[in-house]
Amino acid sequence: MSVGKAVVTGASRGIGKASAIALAKSGFDVAITARTVLRNDPSPEPSGMSAEMLPGSLEETAEVIRSFGVKAFPMYMDLMDRGQLVPTAEAIIETLGHVDVLLSNAVYSGPGNYGKFLDNDLDAVADRIFGNITAQLFFLKPILASMVERESGMLLFMTSAAAYEPPFAMPGEGGWGSAYTISKAGFHRLAIQLGFEYQNSGVITLNLQPGLVATERVKLVRGPVENVASLGVSPAIIGKVVAHVVREQGKYVSGETIQLQEVARDLGLLVTNS
Repeated sequence: MSVGKAVVTGASRGIGKASAIALAKSGFDVAITARTVLRNDPSPEPSGMSAEMLPGSLEETAEVIRSFGVKAFPMYMDLMDRGQLVPTAEAIIETLGHVDVLLSNAVYSGPGNYGKFLDNDLDAVADRIFGNITAQLFFLKPILASMVERESGMLLFMTSAAAYEPPFAMPGEGGWGSAYTISKAGFHRLAIQLGFEYQNSGVITLNLQPGLVATERVKLVRGPVENVASLGVSPAIIGKVVAHVVREQGKYVSGETIQLQEVARDLGLLVTNS
């Protein structure tokens, strides 16, 4: 018997996959969403990366989840398809019965991450803002409403230091571009705002800052940041910390930002070199 019902978006690979697996290992039934449903899906993602370049699928994630004796519910979802966002959320609620935890991890993966503002096509910027903010609102609203109605739930937003820290490098030279930072800043602020608005509703909202993580996507980065993957932590470690935060949610204040690698060190999952 499961301990609860969780939803993880962007769960075909990387942090989303690792978090969904860790939650399943903790006893949660998990609904997972992504664009890549089946192994070796030949259709490229918006960034142009193919299945051969960027391995992972909901099918594979679901198999691991079920190996822990809990249920997995893989569902196709494209953040850029506005018409399917609310119906997918409603279908998840109906399938699970209720949602205890939502991890909003999916991001839009199209062009524009690394360009300077004047070099960017503003249509690409608008797409990124839609995918990373507006689409999240459409998917989130039915789930949050169901949590408020039950007076119980946990919203986790996978944020980025790009949302609130000063740039550490120029776009294309190791740093993020304006399209990404603007979109992630709005996403980050959403968690803070919802934490304030619904602080007395039984729903806790947290930003999760994973730090640099060696995901499949990061490992494909080249150029001035080609060694970045070797500096990142394993997605599996971040997944374990996400599950820990869920188990220990009573320790956190709604609206705060949790530095996941700091928690990992406290748990002995990361060793700090002296």
